Amino acid sequence: MVFLLFFFWSWNCRTPASPVTIQQAPEKIRIACLGDSITAGARVDEKTESYPARLQQHLGKPYLVKNFGIGGATLLKSGRPNVWQVVQAVHDFQPHLIVISLGTNDTVSGKRKNWEQIEKFENDYFSLIDRFSKIPTRPSVVICTPTAMVLETPGLTTSRRANLEERKPRLQHLCHKIREIARNTVHKKVTLLELNPVLQNHPQWLTAKDGVHPNSAGYDAIARTVAKQIRTVCNQQANRKRPNIVLFLVDDMGWQDTSVPFGSTTTELNRTYRTPNMAALAKIGMKFSNAYACCVCSPTRVSLMTGLNASRHRVTNWTLRKNGSNDQRHPQLDFPKWNVNGISPVPGIKQTVYAKALPAFLQDAGYRTIHVGKAHFGALETPGADPVNIGFDVNIGGHAAGGPGSFLGKQNFSAAWRSADRVWDVPHLEAYHGKDVFLTEALTQEANREMDEAVREGDPFFLYLSHYAVHVPFAKDPRYYQSYLDSGMDPKEAMYAAMIEGMDKSLGDILANVTKNGQQKNTIILFVSDNGGLSAQGRGGKPHTHNRPLSSGKGSAHEGGIRVPMIGYWPGVTPRHSLCSQPVIIEDFFPTILELAGIENPIQIGGKLDGLSFTSLLQGHDDERRKQRPLIWHFPNHWGPAGPGIGPSSSVRQGPWKLIYYYAQRKFELFNLAEDQREVHNLAKEFPTIKRKLATTLQDYLKQANAQFPSDKTTGELLSIPQGLP
Repeated sequence: MVFLLFFFWSWNCRTPASPVTIQQAPEKIRIACLGDSITAGARVDEKTESYPARLQQHLGKPYLVKNFGIGGATLLKSGRPNVWQVVQAVHDFQPHLIVISLGTNDTVSGKRKNWEQIEKFENDYFSLIDRFSKIPTRPSVVICTPTAMVLETPGLTTSRRANLEERKPRLQHLCHKIREIARNTVHKKVTLLELNPVLQNHPQWLTAKDGVHPNSAGYDAIARTVAKQIRTVCNQQANRKRPNIVLFLVDDMGWQDTSVPFGSTTTELNRTYRTPNMAALAKIGMKFSNAYACCVCSPTRVSLMTGLNASRHRVTNWTLRKNGSNDQRHPQLDFPKWNVNGISPVPGIKQTVYAKALPAFLQDAGYRTIHVGKAHFGALETPGADPVNIGFDVNIGGHAAGGPGSFLGKQNFSAAWRSADRVWDVPHLEAYHGKDVFLTEALTQEANREMDEAVREGDPFFLYLSHYAVHVPFAKDPRYYQSYLDSGMDPKEAMYAAMIEGMDKSLGDILANVTKNGQQKNTIILFVSDNGGLSAQGRGGKPHTHNRPLSSGKGSAHEGGIRVPMIGYWPGVTPRHSLCSQPVIIEDFFPTILELAGIENPIQIGGKLDGLSFTSLLQGHDDERRKQRPLIWHFPNHWGPAGPGIGPSSSVRQGPWKLIYYYAQRKFELFNLAEDQREVHNLAKEFPTIKRKLATTLQDYLKQANAQFPSDKTTGELLSIPQGLP
C-alpha cells in the first residue's frame, strides 16, 4: 500500500526541460477591468482619468491594464446593456487578473427592469466567474462591491436625491450578495475587494449634482485601492508557485536504525527494524550515504537554523538552563565559555549566537512556517527558547528542553511519573492529556492539521517536524512493542525498535496528507537525524555496537556519532531510487532550503555562511566543489560517557581521509574511510604527511572561525590543534 501511495504521487512528475539561454523580456501581467460607467470613466477623460487609466499609472510598466467598462452595464444576462457582450473580448485579451465592479445599474427599476429580475443576479455572477475560469491563463478574479451612492454630494436635485434614496438600500443588499458570492465560489482564485467604503465619507470625490460617479480624485482613490489588492493577489500567486518544504528531523536516530541500507550492503541491523515509509521515500527519491550532523543535538539544530558550523556559532554542547553549562567535569581539562544560551534573534543576550534563523528568511518570502516537536534552540528564559521568536508562525511542542518528560499521553507527556524536573514536560499538547496516544502520533496529528490550514489559506508552507523520538526516556509504543518483544528482542531494544516504527508511520502519515491536499507535485521532502544513534548508555545489549558497522554512537567523533540517515525528494527533479555518495553536513541544509524556496544570496548576520547548498545533488548532478571540501566538527566539551571517539575533540574529513584530535590525550587518529569505515586502523603514524596536511586544514579553519578551545587544568594552557605530533 505504501509503495502504491508513492507511485501515484510521483508517476506524473516530469523532469524539467533544459534551461533556455535566450534572454527574453518578462511578460507583462495583464489586468482586465470589467464594469459599468464607473469603470468606463464617465464624467472624466477615460483615457487619462478613469480608474483603469489611473491603475496603469499606479502599477507601472510590469502591468498592462485594459478597460472593458460599458456605460449603464448590468451583470444580468437579460439586462440591457450587459457586460456579457465583452466576455469574448476579455477572453481574447488573455488576462492574468480580472477586476469586476458591477451592481450599481442592477438597482435600477422601472423602464430597464433590472431590479425586478434581481433573483437572477447570484446565478449570473457565478456563471460569469465560471466562464472566466476557463480562460487559458487561468486568471485570478477580484469581485468588488460597488462604490457607494453618496447623498451628501453637493448640488443634488430633489428628484436625484429621491432616486438615490430608493436605490441605496438595494445597493447594500447587492453588496451583501456579492460578499456571499465571494465566500461560496468554488474557484479558489476569487477574492473580494470592498470598494463600497472608498467614496462613502468623501462627497468631495463625487461629481457635483450626481452622487454616483466619481470625479478625477475619486477615480484615483478607487485606483489606489484596486492597485493594492492586485499587488496582494499577485504576491499570493507568486508564493503559491514556491514549493512547500517538509523537513522531517528525527532525534538520536542512527545510520542503521532503519530497514533502508545506507551502506553498500543490507546488514543485520537493517533487518531488525521496520521502516516501510522510509523505504518508499527512498524509492522515489535519493539516499545520501555520507550525510553528517554534529555528535549531539543543540549544535546540530543551531547549525541547521543558521548555516554556521558549530566552531563559528559556539553552541558546541546541548543547552537547557540560562547561563548554565552542561559539560561534565573532566579530570584534565577546563572548558571554554561557550554559547550555553543557544541562538538569539536579538543582539545583546549573553552567551548566545545572534543570528537570523532559517524560518525568518522563509517567513519574509511569504511562507507559513510551522514548528512541531522538539526545538532545543535556546536556553530557558531566553528568546531562542520559543521557536516563534526565531521566525516560526506556529509552535507546537517546542521549548528549551531537548527530551520529553514522557512519550505517553496517559502521563500527560510529563516527567512527573519519574519524579524528574518538570522542565522536561512537553508543552501545547493538553488536548491529548490522559489519552492513550503516543507522543509521536500526537505531534503528527498536529503537523497534519497545520499543513491542512496552510493549504486552505493558499500559502506555501515550511513544516519542520522535529520528533522527540527516539530520544530517551524510551517507552512502549503499544502499536508495535509486543511484536518486537515476541521476536525475542531485549525489552529495552524492543521499546526502541517500536519507537523507530512509530516514527516511520509518522513519515507515512505526513506524506499521505501531502497527497490528500493535492500538494504531492509541489512538496519537497527532506529526512535526516540530528546525530548518530545512542549507543554509549541507556540501550540494551553491548555498548557502542548499535550503529555497526560504524564505530560508537552519539557523543562520539567516530562515524557512529556523526553519520546520519538522510533522504531527499524533489518531485519531478530528483532521480528515482538514486544514491548520492558526496558528503553533506548539517549546515548545508540552511542554504539548500532557502535556494529551494527561491531565496537567493541570503545574508547571515555577520556575513558568513559555512553551509553549501546541495540542490545540484538533488537534481542528480555532480558537485565538484564538494570533492575536496573539508568537513569540520568541533566539540571542545565533555559529554559524559566513555567510549570510542567520545571526548573533547575536533575533526576534519577531506575526501576519504578523516583526522580526529583528542585534547585530553593530545592524540591524533587518522582513518581512510574508503577502506576502513569501521575506524579500526589508526593510520596516523603510517601517513604523517596526510596527518600534518589535515591538521593544518583543521587548525586554519578553526582559526578563521574564531573557535574556542579547552585548556589544561594544571597549566592553564589553551589547547589548539598542533600541526603534527610524533
